[in-house]
Order: sequence, then C-alpha cells, then structure tokens
Amino acid sequence: MFPGAHKLAFVLAVTSGLTLLSLKRSDEPTLYCANVNGGADAYRILVIGESWASDGNILPELPRAVSKRLEGRGVQACSLGFAGRNSRLLYGELREKFPKYKLYRVFEDKKPDKVILMNGVNDAIQHVGASAYVEYSKKLVEYFADVDDVEIISIPRVNERNFRPPNFYSALKRSILSCFYDDCERQVNDKYRIALWRDHPDLNTLEYDAFIDRYEGHERCYTRDGVHLTDEYFHKYGEFIGGAVSLGKAAPAVK
Repeated sequence: MFPGAHKLAFVLAVTSGLTLLSLKRSDEPTLYCANVNGGADAYRILVIGESWASDGNILPELPRAVSKRLEGRGVQACSLGFAGRNSRLLYGELREKFPKYKLYRVFEDKKPDKVILMNGVNDAIQHVGASAYVEYSKKLVEYFADVDDVEIISIPRVNERNFRPPNFYSALKRSILSCFYDDCERQVNDKYRIALWRDHPDLNTLEYDAFIDRYEGHERCYTRDGVHLTDEYFHKYGEFIGGAVSLGKAAPAVK
C-alpha cells in the first residue's frame, strides 16, 4: 500500500462512521407563519433554512418590510427551520417530511411567489466540505424549480474559530472533518462561499455582509455561542432581508 494509505483509510473509516451516526436528528423542524395586511392577493414568501429560520426568528419584520416595498400589499411569510442540519441533511429531510404538495398547503395549495434559502452555517462549523455545501445548495434551489424567484443568502459570519461544539462527540467529529475536508482550517466561510459562486455564478444570491460583514467587532449582535444572532438582531435581520431580497416583477431589489 502506498505511503500514507493506512492513515487515509483510517480517517475515511472514522469519518464514515461519524457521518452515519449523524444521519438523523430527533428534534423536529419548526414552521412559523406571519401575515401582514392580509388580502386574497397576498404575496407569498417561503423561507427554508437551519436554526436561523427556526421559531419565527425573522418574523414579522420580514413580511412587514416586503409589504412596505409593495405599497401595502398583503404578504404571507412562512419560515421552516431545520435546526442543526447541514445542507445535505436539510435537503434530505425537506424532501422526506415536506414534499411540495404538503408544504404548499400553508399557502392554500398555491406555490410561493418567493423562496429564500438560509443554509450553510452548519456546513461551515461542521466542516462538511465545500463540495458538499455547493452540491446541496444547488439541489435546494432546484427543488423549487417551479417557483419563479428563488434566492439564497450567503453563509452568515459567525464565530467559526472559537465555536465550542455541544459535546465531546461533536468536537471530535468537527476536528476530524476539519482536517479531512478543510486542511485543518477552522474559518472556512469564504472558502465555501467562493466555491458556490465559482460553480454556480447564475444563482440569485443575497450578501449577508450587507447586514454584518464580520463577526469580530460585532459580538454584541450574537448570543454567547457565537453562531446565532440575539433576538433583537434576528428581528433586525428579518427587516434587512425583507428590504433587500429580489421580488421578481413585483418590485425591484434594493441591494
């Protein structure tokens, strides 16, 4: 066997075992909706993401900001959050638990006018590799091929360097995967972002940096774990998204 092959085989075996053990999470996704101004002709927004999309964190500010841009038109926004899932797990669970015919029931069986994807934080802090982030981000976009306006938000700036996993198992897995996929680098946000831009420059992308351009110097905006915004800044983030996303033919984007 060539030099280093034993080491590579060992790392592959450990990585595969850790990956298999993390295929399922017991906590269920959360779905929250908010309506602003009502009306039969309400503009429909569906947000899909990780914990940043959970528990209605960005509601009702997001639909309120969109309604303002649409001169008071009614806006219905629903946010489906898969806490702790990287893009691969999010995509698999979305397809399994929320096929589109079921998901669109929240809009009375109408497809959304707008889909916003908020994934990537867990990809970066779990070190799943840039190629996996790119592959499943693209698959998430393609899953909503029937929607005219799908937009993905670039990976938010979080405290990647000093993030502390919740337990020893998570820390061990993160350490192994960071060396296997990311050359033992802890801060990979830009690496993953650039990979997505390089491979899919056609994607409609909203830059998180227009909200917060770096973690350092903005620690007050985040909770103690460094990977979630405070309640105050989550609501500010919802307002930012509502004011910055593209709205197709309904209104021009403000970026």
